[in-house]
Amino acid sequence: MSDKPDSRFIELSSVYFYEGTLPSSIALKDCSLSTERNVPDTFLALYGYQSKQDGFMAARAYANENRLRFTVIDFLVKLDEKQNPLTMKPDELASHDFISFQRLSKSMAEEIGAIIRPHAEQLGLTDKASKPQQLLMQYPELISPLLQSPGWEHLKVAAYPSKVQMSPKPLAVGAIPFRHWGSIAEATCRLNPEVFIRLDHPSPAAAPSRDSPVDRPVTSKPRNN
Repeated sequence: MSDKPDSRFIELSSVYFYEGTLPSSIALKDCSLSTERNVPDTFLALYGYQSKQDGFMAARAYANENRLRFTVIDFLVKLDEKQNPLTMKPDELASHDFISFQRLSKSMAEEIGAIIRPHAEQLGLTDKASKPQQLLMQYPELISPLLQSPGWEHLKVAAYPSKVQMSPKPLAVGAIPFRHWGSIAEATCRLNPEVFIRLDHPSPAAAPSRDSPVDRPVTSKPRNN
């Protein structure tokens, strides 16, 4: 692959913890970043260069503390639309299938808050005055109802800061709805390239899309953010 960034792809990384011997085959669906509460029908991975570096350091410390080993999985999510280089506005959302919460207009942030706060209240979360980014950072599971909302279902990846179990500080993560699992183009094991990364669908009840690369071996390695 070329070293030149390609705006049609989102590059993500995750971590697989294990005991003893590393398996010869790992299912990507088993490598989602763990959070305090379940994030329904959504896969979480590290997004962005700094988040990945911080995440790998946190993974090493977590593995040492819990007498585990770990390896790193890199993968690409193919977009149908180019990334928006500017701040995202509500009327632009339909034209893009990736959103970064680091680049939101004030009106976009307000719209996100209006969507997630009722779900936060249903969960008994009381910090209603928090900005939506802060609310999602504290309660990453709120990304699921947001990505299931009308007008948001087409989004393949949403990048936002989140608390994850292995790290003492929030990290930038990319959230992939299970319904867009077939958009994962390739996955490789960075530290152990001989390990085969399976792309079988994370939801047994949901059939993968026709172009989903289930159990298809890949040879090229995703670039690092």
